[in-house]
Amino acid sequence: MPFYRKRVWAGLYLLLIFFVAAALFYSFLQQNRLDTDLTSLLPDDGQNTQAQQMAKMRMNQRMNRDIVVLVGSKSPDKAVEAAQIIQQKWQDSHIFQSVTGKLEPDVAALQASMQRLSLAVVSEQSWRNIINQPKEAFARQAQTLVNPFAERSILPVDQDWLGLGNIIMHQASQDGPVYYNVQTGWLNIDDGDTTWVLLRARLPEKAGLINVPDGLLNVIHDTQASLVSQDVQVLMAGGAIFAAENKATGEKESQYMSILGMGLTFLLLLLLFRSLRILYLLLPLAVGILFGLAATVMLFGHIHILTLVVGTSLMGVLLDFPLHWLASGVIQQQWNRWQALHIAAKAFLLSLIITLLGYAALLITPLPILQQTAIFSAAALISAFLFSLLCLPAFFSTTQAYIYPQALSAMLSFGKFIVRKRQIMVQKKWPVLLILLLIGGGLLRLNTQDDIRQWANLSPQWMAQAQKIGLLTQTMPSGQYFVLQADNDDELLLKSRTLGKSLQELVIQKQLSGFQSLDQWVMPFSIQKQRQQDVSLLSSNTDNWRDLVNLGIDDHSIRDYLTGLQKLPLQTISQSLDNELGTAWQDLYLGKMSNGKVAAIISLSGISQITGLQKLADKNNGIYFVNNVQALNQLFTHTRNQAIALKIASYLVAIVLLAYAFGWRKGLLMLAVPVLSSLACLAVFAYAGWPLSLFAIFGLFLVTAIGMDYAIYVSVKQMAVAERLAGVLLAATTTMISFAILGFSATPAIASFGRSVALGVFFSMILALALLPGADNRGRCNESV
Repeated sequence: MPFYRKRVWAGLYLLLIFFVAAALFYSFLQQNRLDTDLTSLLPDDGQNTQAQQMAKMRMNQRMNRDIVVLVGSKSPDKAVEAAQIIQQKWQDSHIFQSVTGKLEPDVAALQASMQRLSLAVVSEQSWRNIINQPKEAFARQAQTLVNPFAERSILPVDQDWLGLGNIIMHQASQDGPVYYNVQTGWLNIDDGDTTWVLLRARLPEKAGLINVPDGLLNVIHDTQASLVSQDVQVLMAGGAIFAAENKATGEKESQYMSILGMGLTFLLLLLLFRSLRILYLLLPLAVGILFGLAATVMLFGHIHILTLVVGTSLMGVLLDFPLHWLASGVIQQQWNRWQALHIAAKAFLLSLIITLLGYAALLITPLPILQQTAIFSAAALISAFLFSLLCLPAFFSTTQAYIYPQALSAMLSFGKFIVRKRQIMVQKKWPVLLILLLIGGGLLRLNTQDDIRQWANLSPQWMAQAQKIGLLTQTMPSGQYFVLQADNDDELLLKSRTLGKSLQELVIQKQLSGFQSLDQWVMPFSIQKQRQQDVSLLSSNTDNWRDLVNLGIDDHSIRDYLTGLQKLPLQTISQSLDNELGTAWQDLYLGKMSNGKVAAIISLSGISQITGLQKLADKNNGIYFVNNVQALNQLFTHTRNQAIALKIASYLVAIVLLAYAFGWRKGLLMLAVPVLSSLACLAVFAYAGWPLSLFAIFGLFLVTAIGMDYAIYVSVKQMAVAERLAGVLLAATTTMISFAILGFSATPAIASFGRSVALGVFFSMILALALLPGADNRGRCNESV
């Protein structure tokens, strides 16, 4: 007696299912295992330096945890009022770690920081102007004393006779369009007759792309809806917004695609079999998805939303084996469930092994998304197969319900039509040649370019808002930046300064709109020491501050100020950033690495040409240009080529197994089914203008497995032709339903995957049926056809 007929194995398997379900439920209670971070689908940068890895983490955090909000109105008061509403609403939501709007600076702390940084952070041009024209510098301060409308620093005039406070304040705000409104306490941007008020919200440390707070999207939508009637504009930008929308879209798609696919599949089966008993096929589906989820979470610690969408579309594939089994009773008067199960299991087991070898090959690829999907699919297929083998026969203890006679007649007619066309094509030859020419022409036109932007659906609404915020603030962050390494802080700043001169030339050439570097904020020790000497030289000439003395300022007060400047301690990079004034540059300093070197980032914005930036990289000198988009696209190309090589290798393994089971001639004929199906699918992609993405290649891996399954199934001589025909048609139809639905996904990667599988399964079905011998109207084999 085969092991699967013993009830003890069915009982043990049901216990295992219960245990896995309980463990998975407990795991999700402990922690949210659903991942929406696009970057988590990508491999770790094992070859990058520690500084590059830290820079990537810092830049991602900078762009993904922070949300920038601009509130605009022709009435400044309305803009401020709306900004106050948003700040309060967001703070009350408890979603954000902080919501920064109205600024209430610690004046005493700012004054202390300004005094300490007086020589360290003043720009080179500003300092040169002071030293070359010291009289004008002191004269400006004299004007400040007598002119009530003059621009004033937060430092008292008697503590800032050179006016360094104002210079530092301008540098801290980077002299951009964003300015601090002293009257309201808010950061403003003036754009024609519209005043924009700026807020910044920061998500908690563990939030961002990887763990998007559940209520984030609702708060954002509620905010925009509540301000529509107040005659204000609200713009928002942040990586977390895209992640939240992708998460919501992915969950929604996963739900409606699963329901729609399952509904259409079982509606079809109910119409064909006219028996509610067919609904028992939901059980292997549920078991397969349960084990797929559990295996993925166990091995990776989480499951990505894209993996879940793809995985739940496997319903049609998970039904292949039970449909092959049940279809064997379409014409048998005395159907024996165990005998039919034994015949179907032997055929399906071989195709299952070949399928699993294909999935195992995908584990070699460096992309976690392919690894996750391979694990999910393999676990789902194995568990669904075991459930169908061990438990499903108990629900079909009597004979299977017959397929609707008219449906069976249509199946037989379709099968005979395919066989007739096969005979005509083989006899005349030219139709085969024409098809091969069409396939070849399509392959020559195939677009094999892969792009990370094809992976997800980026909302045009949020993209437009992010672009407008970039234009208004004149900061358009990009995925490209420089990472610098040096032996010490001084060398790091000098290296940054030298590179900055080259970057400024690119700005002039309009290849770049701007950049941000540490040398724009703090000077090296050597320059700070030189400035101490400059002050000493300046203080030797009392004529420099004659205008102040004429106003009655005590000469000793000015000399004491200059003496204090000379004695200021030299400021390291860390010390210069440890205050509110250096906030804009804090993320750029990476600190000391494990190799003893110090590192920093130079961020870039508004890149129009990449070539000039690439030429500035010098790895031997510790200057690395990081181009994440290009690096990822190169990785995709490499992975796609690797996947194609693995696919070819899987064909070689498959032909060996098929030759062992069926002989070389028959094995090659069966292998032609998935090979030609994949090539035909690629040709359709080319003619339709769809790019061959990595996900489409992965879809072809599945097509190979499905095509092999159909080819093996139609070759089982122990079954009548009608049985084989019904089995393939039912399996192909249910599979095409689930994957064709994926083809309408809003996520380009998912849509590409769904199209490739749906098309590949269609061609596999046609080619597999072409291998069938002829059959009479009752489905009996007619080998002479």
